[in-house]
Amino acid sequence: MIKHIWFDFSETIATIHRDRHNKLRYDSYSKVVGKPVTSELIQEYEELCIQYPNNNSAVFNSLGMSASYWSEQVNSVSPGELYRLKDEDILKVLEEISKIIPISIFSNINQDKTLPALGIDPKLFTHILTTGVVRPKPALDGFYKMIELSNLKPEEILYIGDHLEKDVLPAKKVGIKSGVVFENLKDADYSFENFKQILEFVKANCI
Repeated sequence: MIKHIWFDFSETIATIHRDRHNKLRYDSYSKVVGKPVTSELIQEYEELCIQYPNNNSAVFNSLGMSASYWSEQVNSVSPGELYRLKDEDILKVLEEISKIIPISIFSNINQDKTLPALGIDPKLFTHILTTGVVRPKPALDGFYKMIELSNLKPEEILYIGDHLEKDVLPAKKVGIKSGVVFENLKDADYSFENFKQILEFVKANCI
């Protein structure tokens, strides 16, 4: 039985305004390497991203920046410029799930400003774990930390994200049940079409 659900944030709870997000990525990289933003620099950064799919935090960490560097860049921008809720039911569904089972967040992005800006009460979550405490995903540090904080057996925890390498595979490596939403990945233990399906799963399996 699942006794605690952890959620990823980016592209799970919220989706990115791509153009503004890309500008922040390239501007941040420009500052780190001391070169202006050009088409060559953009290509250089995108080639780095191939090594760390969908994981800007890990890219900057590999360049010698702190684990929280990318999170700090994201939080320097108004959250409304970068994110919107992935679907309109998320807020209501999270509130309903939290009445049944503890829910938490594990994200590479600090959530102090972002959740309130999206209308989500941080108090819904038992824990909010970010790269200020652990190394960026897909490093296993945070997944082991989820087990420690939940004080449960790994198989009693479900981690729901959106990405195979960043979310599903590291969760499975430490024995945590893995789920994806808005996706259908054969490697995940559970795939959900939307957040309403997660609530139905909780009602059927966690009460």
